[in-house]
Amino acid sequence: MKKINIAILIILVASMTACGTFKKSGAVKPDINTTTTTTTDDGTKDQFASIMSTLGEWQTLQTSGNISLKGGNNFSSSIQVRMIRNEAIFISLRPVFGIEVGKLLITADSLYAVDKVHKRYIAEKVSILTSGIPVTVSDVQDMFLGRPFIIGKGTLKPEHKPMVTVTAEHNTVVLTPNESYKGYGYSFTFDKSNRITSLDIVPQGSTTAAYQVKFGGVKTTTAGNIAHDINVDATVEKKKMSFSLNYKDIDWNKQVKVDRSIPSNYKRMSASSLFSLF
Repeated sequence: MKKINIAILIILVASMTACGTFKKSGAVKPDINTTTTTTTDDGTKDQFASIMSTLGEWQTLQTSGNISLKGGNNFSSSIQVRMIRNEAIFISLRPVFGIEVGKLLITADSLYAVDKVHKRYIAEKVSILTSGIPVTVSDVQDMFLGRPFIIGKGTLKPEHKPMVTVTAEHNTVVLTPNESYKGYGYSFTFDKSNRITSLDIVPQGSTTAAYQVKFGGVKTTTAGNIAHDINVDATVEKKKMSFSLNYKDIDWNKQVKVDRSIPSNYKRMSASSLFSLF
C-alpha cells in the first residue's frame, strides 16, 4: 500500500512547489516605473483594487472532495478537508466507503502524517518542508484555495500594493511580487473577470514557467473567489508527478474538529524515509 504514503506526501510537495524549493535571494529592485499598478484599457479601474475586491474573510472551512495522483504509482481517493485560518490544515484520506486510511495535519510549526494501514506516522517540524523560506500556514491555505499571497506576509492586502507589480495584457491580469527566491519569481494570473487561473514559478530572465499550479472552478463564496479545482505538476526526485485536488461545496465559519491524535502503538518514521519512496 505504498500508494497511500505517496498520496500523503504529494500533497505536501505540491503545496510547497511555489515556496519550499526556493532560497531567498533578496528583493528584486524593479524599475521605479514598474512598481505601480497598471490600469484597464479604459484607464478607470485600478487592477490591484479589482483583485482585492474578490478576496473575502474566513475563519474556518470544511469540505469533501477528491485527490488524484499521477506519476510513479497512480492513486485516487476521496478526502475530507478542514482548515482553521492561519492555524491548521487537516486532510483525511478515505479511498473506500468513507473509511479513513491516512491523515495529514500541518500547523504553524509542526507536520503530522499518519498511515493507518501500516500503523506508522511522521511527526516533524514543518520547517522540513520550507527550506528556511518564511512560508506560513496561511500561504499554504491560500495556495489550496486559489488566493493570491505574498510569501511570509499572508493573503494579499492593500498595504502590499508597493510590493507587487500588476500588468494587464489582452484578457489577463498578472500580479507579480517584487521579491524573488534563488533566481525564481512567482506570479498569479487572473482572467478579465478577476478569477485566478494560475500560479507560475518562473526563472528570472525567462518567460516560461518552471512550475505551474492551475486553478479552475472558481466560485464566489462568503470568503470571496475560491478555486474548487487545483492541478499541480511537479518533479520529485527526478520523477514527474502531477496531482489534482477537487472540492465539493465548502462550509464556512462553522466549528471544525482538527484531529491531532497519534495512536500510541504506531511506529514513528522519519520524513526522509518516506520521501525515499519516490
